[in-house]
Amino acid sequence: MKWKKRLAHAGILAAVFVAAVLVFAYVTNRGNDSMTADMGAASYPQVAVSYQGYSLNTMSGYARKMDVPSVRDTISPIENGKINLDLRAYENQISGLTWTVYSPDGEEELLNGKVKNPAEQVSLEIEPADLKGREGVLEIVLATDIRDAIYYYTRVTDAAGKDILENLDYIRAFHEGALAKDSNAGVEAALETDEEGDNSTYQHVTIHSDYAHVSWGNLEPQVEKGERWMIKEINSVSISVEIQFLVRCKGEENDTDLYQAKEYFRVRHAADQGATYLLDYDRTMEQIFDPTRQVLNENGILLGVTDVDVSYMVNGDGEVVSFVTAGELWNYNKTTDEASLLFSFMNTENTDERNLVRQHKIRILSVDEEGNTMFAVYGYMNRGEHEGEVGAAVYSYDISQNSVEEKVFVSIDKGYAQAVKELDKIMYYSASRDVLYTMMDGMLYEYTLEKNLSRTVVEGLTEGQYAVSADGRLVGYQADGDVNTATTLKIMNLENGKEWEISCGENECIRPLGFIGGDAVYGVTRTGDTGQTVSGEAVVPMYKVEIQGSNGKVKESYQPEGMYVLDVQIQGNMITLDRAAKNGDTYTAAQPDYITNNTEQKESNISLESYSTELKGTQMRLTYEDGISDKEPKVLKPKQVLFENTREISFETGERAFRYDVYGYGELLESYEKAGDAIRHADEVNGVAVTESQQYLWERGNRDLQYSITGKDDVIEAIRAGLEQKKKPAAIMEELNGKSMDLSGCTTEELLYVINQGNPVIAMLDAENAVILVGYTESSVIYVHPDSGERSSASYGEMDQMTAGSGNTYVG
Repeated sequence: MKWKKRLAHAGILAAVFVAAVLVFAYVTNRGNDSMTADMGAASYPQVAVSYQGYSLNTMSGYARKMDVPSVRDTISPIENGKINLDLRAYENQISGLTWTVYSPDGEEELLNGKVKNPAEQVSLEIEPADLKGREGVLEIVLATDIRDAIYYYTRVTDAAGKDILENLDYIRAFHEGALAKDSNAGVEAALETDEEGDNSTYQHVTIHSDYAHVSWGNLEPQVEKGERWMIKEINSVSISVEIQFLVRCKGEENDTDLYQAKEYFRVRHAADQGATYLLDYDRTMEQIFDPTRQVLNENGILLGVTDVDVSYMVNGDGEVVSFVTAGELWNYNKTTDEASLLFSFMNTENTDERNLVRQHKIRILSVDEEGNTMFAVYGYMNRGEHEGEVGAAVYSYDISQNSVEEKVFVSIDKGYAQAVKELDKIMYYSASRDVLYTMMDGMLYEYTLEKNLSRTVVEGLTEGQYAVSADGRLVGYQADGDVNTATTLKIMNLENGKEWEISCGENECIRPLGFIGGDAVYGVTRTGDTGQTVSGEAVVPMYKVEIQGSNGKVKESYQPEGMYVLDVQIQGNMITLDRAAKNGDTYTAAQPDYITNNTEQKESNISLESYSTELKGTQMRLTYEDGISDKEPKVLKPKQVLFENTREISFETGERAFRYDVYGYGELLESYEKAGDAIRHADEVNGVAVTESQQYLWERGNRDLQYSITGKDDVIEAIRAGLEQKKKPAAIMEELNGKSMDLSGCTTEELLYVINQGNPVIAMLDAENAVILVGYTESSVIYVHPDSGERSSASYGEMDQMTAGSGNTYVG
């Protein structure tokens, strides 16, 4: 781990001081007594890929070299051995360009080159045959007059035979046809309208929605800013594209409203049929909050068409609320009738497209009695002091001074998606103690800002070994042993630094499950209860679940006779227990049970509600119980407080536990320990699952219609021999390949992609018997009998039934 404190140089401070004096008089509506300044404008160049008249994959620059496997975002087509780039210098002078193509795992340099004093258009010669597998990762480094190195990344793949132009043309026709409500664009015919579509809202529209909602109803949309087209996936069957844009639509309280919109397409061109097909479509939109227009009525704050899960916090007397919408953080004070924009990367005029990059999240950490707000911004930093960095900045908003001060910045070298996944686990700042807590790669860090001291609280934690409260204030973790052996659970209150421990008895293990309010929920297992599920998965179930307060008193103990708990889900004050009954060493799933905590939640004067209108459908509102009288708030733009010692923390991340990542709708959705879980999720979202080294585990449709494994008779024979010797399937695969994949729970059809990669799969018929899947046709799967070596076939459904006795257990 490497920590550092960055101090601004005196010359830079002098320049900032002059700039601060110049902008001091520009404080909106209400002045600040302290030295303040605006967030700096975006300054980095951008790089885009030019392909057959399309501008694709506009890349924002990174301030430092990134971890190559973690920057899995766009993929660019290599056309006739070349990638054509557009360099958008803006106010920069670009003096040099160097480029390198890496293997997907970042371990090998495959190609490289240099361009001195590059023009606006540059062609890089990249021979697809030199890639390792189907893809590589292109790293572009620009040298400018203000920075020696700015880094840009995109995956690259051969365009030959992929029908990319035909697919892009189809997407453009659909996109523009829906906006224009063009009946000749084929939009309505391409939809799969059914009950899955929610036709009460324009916030989320899918391929299952009706034509009226896909074609924007009566909103009369007009695209206001340049569109950003990003190719997310390319394979031999289909491509996936995301389009981001600003769109102005007809309003109700106002003549028009402005929205951030994002469309996702997955399409396939059938050259033999001369047709292109829409495989998936997903559109979201969020109304941009603009208090200079009509955003208040007698009921409360009108957020309009936005996500139903709006993040907000309220002060003690219910007069002040901070809320996040469309990637911005706002604060409204009813007492003073003031609306303050606490954080946004967008500028007022939205004239700089670099500010519109949406690769950040905002988390409200706390709102105190006066309305002062602590919050964190994490992900890619579009502009400002940390432009081009990835990490998390913690800020403090002083409502009386109308100012925002950065407390600390945590910098990491991972891409946006991986960074958000890591930082989402634990990110908490204790204002009372000036201490930051964060977790990366299973290591919990504590950093005291005033003293510039850091320590590792605990390291080596894996999923299941820790739990965090909904507000991030409490964390519980196993203090000794692993998930099945730990006997002590430590609970930390990150706000005040206090700790308490919970222990279990001899030959027992204690596991953290979560929190309800300030109470810890944990489970206790017994070593003697170790067994397996019907699917053959090893399991140590919990024989009791308890809820304990910080005073050490157990408030609830759940210990039913003859039943065990495999897992729990906590939502609000409700605990759902996934239970199982024991028969010998086997646990069979039983009906779930529930524990309800009757502690009353503190009611607030402000609540989030939905309402509906004919024009805009479902909308969201922050409702004041006693209403709002003044409907024209004063609009404030808090200034950033300048301070001499900017605290920046960076650390070398530890080795990431082996996980399978699922990408869908253009984003990293989830990571899993088990391959089968990742495949099932990828199938649900028509996405892809990859290993941590970016090898494809599974993807929708990109396989042969029929296939038989050849050239691996020795491997199949070794699997046969292992099964005849009654070895466990996982042990057989590990002997052959060093590791095995648990594919349990998948359907036979989901496994065809794995088989198509030349990998045999062991299918368990029950706890003792198995067959080996070695091929498939369009309707059946081919398998080998371990005892005789003979081959048979069964339909996909028949194989699902054959393995049902083992809980559909498969090992690859």
